[in-house]
Amino acid sequence: MARRQLEQALAAGQSISEGNEYPSTFSKVELLKEVSLDSYSGGTYCLQYNYNGQYLAVGTGNGGILLLSPKTGKLLKELRKSRHGGLPVMTLRYHPKDPSILLAGTADGIVYACNIEDGTCKEIISEKGNEINCLDFCLDGFNFCTAGKDLSVRYYDTKTLELIRTYDGCNNAKPSNEMSCMGCSQRVFALKYHPEYNNIFITGGWENHLKIWDSRSVDGVKRTIWGPHICGDSLDMKGLKILTGSWTSNHALQIWNYTDGKLEKNIEYPDAPDGAFLYCAQFCDNDVVLAGGSGTNSAQAINITNGTSLGSIKMEKPVQALDSALGGRLFAVGGAENTLKLAALT
Repeated sequence: MARRQLEQALAAGQSISEGNEYPSTFSKVELLKEVSLDSYSGGTYCLQYNYNGQYLAVGTGNGGILLLSPKTGKLLKELRKSRHGGLPVMTLRYHPKDPSILLAGTADGIVYACNIEDGTCKEIISEKGNEINCLDFCLDGFNFCTAGKDLSVRYYDTKTLELIRTYDGCNNAKPSNEMSCMGCSQRVFALKYHPEYNNIFITGGWENHLKIWDSRSVDGVKRTIWGPHICGDSLDMKGLKILTGSWTSNHALQIWNYTDGKLEKNIEYPDAPDGAFLYCAQFCDNDVVLAGGSGTNSAQAINITNGTSLGSIKMEKPVQALDSALGGRLFAVGGAENTLKLAALT
């Protein structure tokens, strides 16, 4: 979430220097490029632009981490090679203070630190027995958290890689008290830090709750919001609004109020007669959100004010990942097929 503030500052500076102003509305989705991945890549599990939109990192199903040009799709560097039978790279995040560093979390419980300048990639953390589905940096970049299969949320020092605190999950198989059952009770698939407050982050997963955490406290969880069934990177924050994309047929795309936890709006997902079943969702500029999943094998751009669709990116198989840069003026969509699509809101 630290990325959004840095993105906006960089974009504003670039726009001023070029004598341009960003439009206050988007009217359509423009497909820029289709990129074919290697047949053994295993599809796309996560995507991440850097802060100024110059690079696009791709995490593949067979453990590869690729760095592409976001407009041409040209392969710039192979930060980690795909491996036959390798496990997926589930999450990618750029360091907010050192944009050359990219962290990757994998389904075999490992965090890698990749340097996009020299092309190196090294293992820095191993969480034995875990599948890391999500990670995120706090606003100042001094700390990051991971979460996934084993229900625990782990809070690290970015510089020393020291594990500062583990917030254990609620395990029904073990004796527990009220305090020990405040943690996650089912797999976690999304973790996002607050864009303005350094110690606040939100998690979501299979348990049909969002949990709001404060890393300054021992118990961690401060309150919960009941509702979203999160199965991917489908949690975002902007101001006091929380966007969720649920792997459900109806009411899959929703906006919640951060302050009181109440549902503000159900956003109808277009052209989904059999249900939306979302894996990913994200705020963009100009009251537009991007969301995609397996219900329609597409990603849609939707104006949340009037509910209209600006267009879609169609895929042959489920959409598992999307990311945007410069407020949506660049975005990428990937999923179960070995094709990545680069697009823009204009």
